[in-house]
Amino acid sequence: MNASSLDRTFRKDVAALVIPLVGNSFSLVNTLMVGRLGDAAIAVVAAAGQVGFMLSMILSGVYGMNAFITQYDGGRDQASVRKAFGLMLLSGTAVTLTLVAAAFLFRKPLLLAFVHDPDAAAYGMPYLTVLLAVYAVNAVKDAYGGALGAIGRAKLTLVVGFAAMAVNVALDYALIYGHFGFEPLGIVGAAWSTLVSSIVGAAAFVGWVYARKLPFNVSPREILAVDFAFAKRVYAKTLPLVFHEGLWSLGNMLYAAAFGYMGVSALAAFQLARTFNGYFMMGVFGFAYAANVMIGRKLGQENAGEAIRYARTFTKWTVLIALAVGAASAAASPWIVRLFGRASAEVRTDFEHILFIQSGVMLAYFLNNLWIVGLFRAGGDNAYTMKLILVTTWLIALPLVFAGACLLHWPVELVYIMFALEEVSKACIGYFRYRSNRWANSLVRPGLSS
Repeated sequence: MNASSLDRTFRKDVAALVIPLVGNSFSLVNTLMVGRLGDAAIAVVAAAGQVGFMLSMILSGVYGMNAFITQYDGGRDQASVRKAFGLMLLSGTAVTLTLVAAAFLFRKPLLLAFVHDPDAAAYGMPYLTVLLAVYAVNAVKDAYGGALGAIGRAKLTLVVGFAAMAVNVALDYALIYGHFGFEPLGIVGAAWSTLVSSIVGAAAFVGWVYARKLPFNVSPREILAVDFAFAKRVYAKTLPLVFHEGLWSLGNMLYAAAFGYMGVSALAAFQLARTFNGYFMMGVFGFAYAANVMIGRKLGQENAGEAIRYARTFTKWTVLIALAVGAASAAASPWIVRLFGRASAEVRTDFEHILFIQSGVMLAYFLNNLWIVGLFRAGGDNAYTMKLILVTTWLIALPLVFAGACLLHWPVELVYIMFALEEVSKACIGYFRYRSNRWANSLVRPGLSS
């Protein structure tokens, strides 16, 4: 394929994958609605959310098996696509149920680790209980949704995402504040609305797959008929990713614990900042996902050269988008803070300062997401990313954050700069891996690499 033809194909595939995924994120709505309940509500949701965040990150590690699905699909091996999906669904469900059960038993100690206030922890217990049910449902929803995206069926995720989130927004309005004849439930109402919307999303994905007889319409017998030799090879590449996500999410829980140690206001500002960081990063989430699918297909077709060329193009675009988004984030900061008029003056001031800090390191956030999720994961380079997290999170950023928060009693802004050093150091070190091309490996034909 000549360069001009490859560029046309590249642009077409990016448009098909990125546009749907960019529109499929509405977590900001929940934060805005809960934010009207005040500092304590934001802090409690942040604390409970850390538990759910760790569960979801470990599960996303399990769902790194989507790299196999993408490469097998690129190589037209549909039998192996079904085997990989069955193994992923079985593994994800088993891991989720185990972790949800453990979190349920230790709900109160988990909340107290972040919010050092027994009354606030008691306030958050019902919210966390319902939220754990959400993650159990999401084990199925995310398996089917992620697998569909892995073979390029991203438009379906857009449709289901809009439908589920429309339900979520309507129920948030009804249940949090007591509209349409419902009793006001506060933050528990937000949890129930999320649970119902997750069930709607899961039912839509599963129903569509089986009604249309798509590649993932596996039977319970197929799911339980594990090919152990196949599973061993898949787990060899996937388990480092599970450890990577587990270590990273545990590190993020500890970050939240450090900010919680500084007080409810500090934790609330930290939560708001991370939520809006995710909102501004929507521009790269779709890019990283598209990169993962498109590069994974090329690697599955034994075409490492085109995969590397795609990686270079994605990186150039990501730099441009990151610079634009960083500038937009900084410019919009004063107006964003005004959305939370019921938060305390301390929270709003800290939040605005942190938004400026985030804007300055937006390029590092974008490149890390693209390289780790889009490139390295596509080639199964998960052992490297696990080592990267060990260094940048556990040896650099976490010690500095805890020293600043607990020993030196620095202001929130300075502690947040220590937190941001994780992304900066990760991008600096990850650049050399990206340039080495050692991540461009075939998963479906072991031993083949660039």
